[in-house]
Amino acid sequence: MHIELAADLSQAQVMDQLRKLRPGDRVHCFDVHQFKVASSAIAGWRWANILVLLLGRDQQVIEQYKYQVAQAELEAGLRSRHRQDQEQVVQALEKVFSHCKQVGLQVVSFSDGLVVVPEHLASDPMALCSPEALGVNDQEAYTTITEQLED
Repeated sequence: MHIELAADLSQAQVMDQLRKLRPGDRVHCFDVHQFKVASSAIAGWRWANILVLLLGRDQQVIEQYKYQVAQAELEAGLRSRHRQDQEQVVQALEKVFSHCKQVGLQVVSFSDGLVVVPEHLASDPMALCSPEALGVNDQEAYTTITEQLED
């Protein structure tokens, strides 16, 4: 889809038209002022994948503008997503540990992994390798600081 901005539109009318845009849309401007207003709005809103064109009388493109997401913005978005994932994982782990406490189980770091044992056996090193201890499949997501330093 594309919209055409007439030269006689007010800045408020231009903004109203621009708010209707979706990624992949184009804006056709026939006035330098409208082109600058539209480009500035798209840049200010940081709307990527919208092409703003300044067209001449013969429909030739005189100038074009497309907001480009900066690498720093992409990295910040990725960090934000990782942070959200991290917070969700921490909340899930906290729920698991809370449940362990409620049912009388203890999660213990043993060797290079985690085991779950009844609380009354958690302090007995022999119990950690007994049939009472269940190993946790950590999908290689768990590591000790010692392992990190050895790598």
